[in-house]
Amino acid sequence: MNSVRSLMILISRIPPAMLVAIIVGVAGVTAMLVSGEMERNRVEFEKSKANLEAQRNAMGTVVVASRDIPEGKPIASDFLEEKKIPAGKIPTDAITSSAMAAGRLSKYGISQGQVVSQHDLMPIGISLDFESKLKPGMRALTFAVDTNSGVAGFIKPESRVDIMSMVGSGAETKVAPILSDVEVIAVGQMYQREPGASQAIPANSVTVAINPEDAQKLVKGVAASKLYLSLRSQNDHAPLLTVDVTTLFPKKIADGGEEIAQTAMIPPPPTSAIPQGDLPEQNFGAGNPMEIPQPPPPPNHEIEMWNGGSKQLIEVPNHR
Repeated sequence: MNSVRSLMILISRIPPAMLVAIIVGVAGVTAMLVSGEMERNRVEFEKSKANLEAQRNAMGTVVVASRDIPEGKPIASDFLEEKKIPAGKIPTDAITSSAMAAGRLSKYGISQGQVVSQHDLMPIGISLDFESKLKPGMRALTFAVDTNSGVAGFIKPESRVDIMSMVGSGAETKVAPILSDVEVIAVGQMYQREPGASQAIPANSVTVAINPEDAQKLVKGVAASKLYLSLRSQNDHAPLLTVDVTTLFPKKIADGGEEIAQTAMIPPPPTSAIPQGDLPEQNFGAGNPMEIPQPPPPPNHEIEMWNGGSKQLIEVPNHR
């Protein structure tokens, strides 16, 4: 309170003209300070705006899937594509180079056009064993192929094939598919597709993943016919009408039809072969089957020949 009173006494002693000059000077300094602060704020605002504009217009590189990548599959380099997109739209864990993803295993399914991120990939060093390639309810079955039946070695793990069965030869040859759109999970001893591989893989066996019912059909096809593989496009899953390999063989008349047909060609014995009247007593015990006596031979033909007044009788066998 005393300081305020002292200040008021001091101001009252200042001449009015000087007091006005002091007030004007203080106002000018204050205005200059305020103006300078506003200018600094304006400059900072313009700088921030320019940075935001630059960030919005900046472009960055990301890796996107050029086709659908299934879950748990090795990623080939031709499945990846680098693109430029606005930097503000790039995910924080996006892959920025194809080399960082090629050969890695997909942790989840990746759709075509999707940006590939670190969380989409298995950690480096983790691989899948052979059994993990089988989905629940599926079975792995291996059968032999050669250069012709195996599409000259161009079948690879993850290929899709139709399995054709051929029976007969020449004009009697029949061919039909017994399984359609089957996944190949191994070629020879190789069960992981090599990323970027473009050469044929010669092998003498192929392993496919099929359900138990189709496994039985395939085993019958392997045992009864010659099998050929028909390679499909990766995006072609249109089903084919399949048959059981047994339908390609000639149909039998009935169970044991061949035996029945052969038996039917044997003529029945003539009724005269069984003698009339009572049969002699037979022992029907074990080890003594009834023996039917053989019929007597037919009598010979008799031919009379006359020579002058004498008669001569000649017998000729009867060939009935």
